[in-house]
Amino acid sequence: MTIQNHLDQLRQNAPGCTLTAFGDLSSRLILRSSSAAPCPREVLDSLSQKAATCFSVIEDGHASELIDAGCYGHSAIMFTPGQSFVFSRSDTSADDVTCAVIESAQDVEQALRATRETVQKIGEDAA
Repeated sequence: MTIQNHLDQLRQNAPGCTLTAFGDLSSRLILRSSSAAPCPREVLDSLSQKAATCFSVIEDGHASELIDAGCYGHSAIMFTPGQSFVFSRSDTSADDVTCAVIESAQDVEQALRATRETVQKIGEDAA
């Protein structure tokens, strides 16, 4: 299955999901995305910046008192008014990240599981 197919499937199966993307954290680039409507490059750039920021907080130890980075270091969630951002990175390649934009905070748990599964599947298909 292609990366695009994985992203389309993630967006269609995660409740409230309006945008999914696959990117590279080291370059802060979104490489592929899936949305129902055209998505401006600025939105994708902002999404990759949010993902990089979330994981840099974990890696730099700034959140060590708040979380167990060893347990939660592969996923991050950012809440903003009106949207939630779910990020999951690969176990095998820390630079690979799958992102999902969710309309409701209530749908985050299912999206978190789905983004984790998707980034792992993309990694397996690339191997």
